[in-house]
Amino acid sequence: MKMMTVNKTVPIKLIWMDNGSGVVKAIDYNVKYSLRTEKTDQSYEEAFISQNISFSTVNEFLYSQIHQSIVYDEAGKRDVENVFSTYNNNFCYLPKMSEAIFLTALHCKLNSICHESSIIEVVELDDTCDNVCYSHYNEELEYETLPTITEWLGERSFWDEPWWIRKDFSTFDNIALNDEEWEDWNAKTNKQEILDRMADPIKEIEDEVRSALTVETEKSKGTLIEVDFENRTKFKPKLVPKPKK
Repeated sequence: MKMMTVNKTVPIKLIWMDNGSGVVKAIDYNVKYSLRTEKTDQSYEEAFISQNISFSTVNEFLYSQIHQSIVYDEAGKRDVENVFSTYNNNFCYLPKMSEAIFLTALHCKLNSICHESSIIEVVELDDTCDNVCYSHYNEELEYETLPTITEWLGERSFWDEPWWIRKDFSTFDNIALNDEEWEDWNAKTNKQEILDRMADPIKEIEDEVRSALTVETEKSKGTLIEVDFENRTKFKPKLVPKPKK
């Protein structure tokens, strides 16, 4: 049963590294999304808490991870990860540099990090510079235009799923430079520990939202909140070796 749909707009800035066309550009987008929450077998109070968890998680992800990200694909990977590794900008690695791929990956990622009772129906990218708006609607949550991790990065990927499917705040993937590095990584790395660390921001948001809304349940019923993350340290997972020059 549908409970509520809420719409939100989050302004973001991106550094778009299109090595294929030799262009680096700054883009201002308004990201608009619709969040639908359904009351399945939950109580109304729990459903409202779940909706707030999704709402706060998506907003924080867009604000702290996507905003001011450097967006690139394989053609710009070496330059971006060598030149910008000392900066605090987030990396957003795509299979291909296009607004359609970025928007599809973003739609998939937002649904991946939402609470299971919520769904992101529509995501729009409103380019405020060129006055162009891109829209993606996908209620079935099937993303045929996005590759699997093997199709994208081959057999030496460090993870089993691409970043847009994982329930965490990461926005990039990487591969070992050779078989030896890949075997060494697997032998010495506690993957689950790293995956858990990448998911920590989502768990922290859920704890804070639950704490805020369960103090006065009746008073807070039906109210959307936004947790103040202004002083939170921006999450930037540096989990893989940079390519050799």
